[in-house]
Amino acid sequence: MKYGQIEKAYFESRPNRFIAYVDRLSQQEKVHVKNTGRCRELLLPGAEVYLARGSEDKKEERKTKYDLVAVKKGERIINMDSQAPNQAVYEWLLEKKLFPDLVSVRPETTYGDSRFDFYVETQDEKIFLEVKGVTLERDGVVLFPDAPSERAVKHVKELITAARNGFGAYLIFVIQMQDVQYFMPNEETQPEFAEVLREARREGVKILAYDCQVTPQSMEIRKPVPVKLSLLDRIEKPLLSWYDRGRRILPWREDPTPYHVWVSEIMLQQTRVEAVKPYYDRFMQTLPDIASLAAAEEETLLKLWEGLGYYNRVRNLNKAAVMIMEEYGGRMPDEYEEIQKLPGIGSYTAGAIASIAYHRKAPAVDGNVLRVLGRLRMDGGDIMQQSVKKRVEEELFLSMGEERPGDFNQALMELGAMVCIPNGEPRCGQCPWENLCLAHREGRETEFPVKSAKKPRTIEEKTVLIILDENRAALCKRPSKGLLAGMYEFPSISGKRTEEEVLSYLKDRGLSVLRIEPLRECRHIFTHKEWHMTGYFIRVDELSRQTDGEYIFAEKNEAKDKYPIPSAYDVYRKYFYEKIV
Repeated sequence: MKYGQIEKAYFESRPNRFIAYVDRLSQQEKVHVKNTGRCRELLLPGAEVYLARGSEDKKEERKTKYDLVAVKKGERIINMDSQAPNQAVYEWLLEKKLFPDLVSVRPETTYGDSRFDFYVETQDEKIFLEVKGVTLERDGVVLFPDAPSERAVKHVKELITAARNGFGAYLIFVIQMQDVQYFMPNEETQPEFAEVLREARREGVKILAYDCQVTPQSMEIRKPVPVKLSLLDRIEKPLLSWYDRGRRILPWREDPTPYHVWVSEIMLQQTRVEAVKPYYDRFMQTLPDIASLAAAEEETLLKLWEGLGYYNRVRNLNKAAVMIMEEYGGRMPDEYEEIQKLPGIGSYTAGAIASIAYHRKAPAVDGNVLRVLGRLRMDGGDIMQQSVKKRVEEELFLSMGEERPGDFNQALMELGAMVCIPNGEPRCGQCPWENLCLAHREGRETEFPVKSAKKPRTIEEKTVLIILDENRAALCKRPSKGLLAGMYEFPSISGKRTEEEVLSYLKDRGLSVLRIEPLRECRHIFTHKEWHMTGYFIRVDELSRQTDGEYIFAEKNEAKDKYPIPSAYDVYRKYFYEKIV
């Protein structure tokens, strides 16, 4: 849009919203202000302003000859004519810059209780479009509104209604200047407007911002400006810069195939990265692809997984691999929803595979991410509740960018592992969000995330027996269902037993004990149960086969390599391996 004759003047005062006094040609001139906002940071005494001569056909009715339409702030000219954004958008729409398949544009159209700026029809869609001009700028960030506006809130709510009723709904913020960093709602001035914008985005309203080429004589839509409606919208750039400077080199990161990402993410659940590396290398050497995983025997899988715990995870890896071979032609599906259909894959792992291996925009939210974001936002939601995790996933999806979703998710994981750690004080001085984090700002980092107490675990006392003769070792196979299903374990007796009770127990099974010595006590914690264990090392004359199939008699040279023994027995397993060599 263009003005006619423009004259330069210098601002003096503004007695009310509509009138200002300026110094024009060294004389005071009363002018009309074409913006009812506060504009306090713009209209400063002595500021250079630009005046457009009023319309000739209304000359007789006007009490002022000039309209104040623009102001110079530093090196930037800011248009502050509240009618200019609509006119600029109208011209821009007609040029088919936003909708290439535009059919028609109609200004000022009533819908419900609102009157939207434009009604637009394309070949495929009917659209309501509302325009808001933005003149408030702070250090390159532009904000709206500069004063509370119930009318603006109402318009956004009506756009939400239109979107729910099947219309296209657009809210366009026209930045009446150029070269700004990003747009964000002025939450300090009007929290309600900021919240209704976030609701609108969740409901499918397209929220866009464009800056303008501004001169004293004209204003034209120029290019898109990033829209940041929440704190989450502001985290990606500093996070990725931090990640690029010092990310860890990990084998699955350097070759992020879907298979590599999948297996590594399953292994990394509740296990440290350094502990996973040798398991990952051994697994990949033995089962290098989905086809070999699908064909693997259960005991091979359990042995490869020995020490990682949660053995159903490797069983589900196998089940999913079989499903991929049978239903997806041997190729991991690339859509988030399809990946999540595979056994053992939840929203976190599906998001990791989709984003890292396939570059799909999908969040990967686990406990680490919930902790990091909980501190960032001082989020009081209980992260033990599925509804809180679901909410965070939805919010993160709206905030993450399209270009580097995999790196974004890995950077969040890295931040939780290396800086925003779960136990002890977080290393805030190393955090890329040090200046953004609300919990850090208030010194309350360790109060978040909020996590309700788990139900007390049940305690199970047991006595573990390491029984060897000259050539063989005694093992038991656990049931095919339930805790540690299908794994091998050492013979055990319920309760904390004395040496005399153990000797009596073995005598009843026909075993002649040559030597018995106590081993250290230990404890293993499962999700809902704790094992408190007492151990004994027992050397017998000969392992009898008269125990009614209760024991498996393993040759020493195969006991270590063939039979998978869970990490719950870690202390006794290491002792066992030393003794059978």
